[in-house]
Amino acid sequence: MDFKDKFDAIKIFIEESYPAYLETFNIELPFITDEHIDFDAFKHGFCLFIDFNTVTFTSNYEDDCVSIAKVSADIYLVFRNKPTNILNEKLMNASSALYRLFRNERINIAHGITVQDVNFFRYVEGNKNLVASKFSIEFDIGF
Repeated sequence: MDFKDKFDAIKIFIEESYPAYLETFNIELPFITDEHIDFDAFKHGFCLFIDFNTVTFTSNYEDDCVSIAKVSADIYLVFRNKPTNILNEKLMNASSALYRLFRNERINIAHGITVQDVNFFRYVEGNKNLVASKFSIEFDIGF
């Protein structure tokens, strides 16, 4: 399995598909990165961090020729540089858009996408002008 290829495909899927869902809420496009989460280095008003965690391998018992890699990732949406009430509204709407993306769209390399859970963080690092949500996602990828 080519890990970089699969991770890049997931990132491209999000970059290409997420804007249409954000448009519904009139939210600007995020800066998207799979670099480490660093609130001091990335000061954009809206950032999306992709943190690839674990890859586990299973066999598809229905088809001996296909193996499945379960790629788990945490995706963080981070808003800053606005008043608190606007940050919270944008975070809720952008989180709804991301959830809808994963529920409605299918990536061509994944057999399935599962949203494990979503966590919300207000006052990240004790800062009332920095809010975030964290999506734990699992992509079932054939190889």
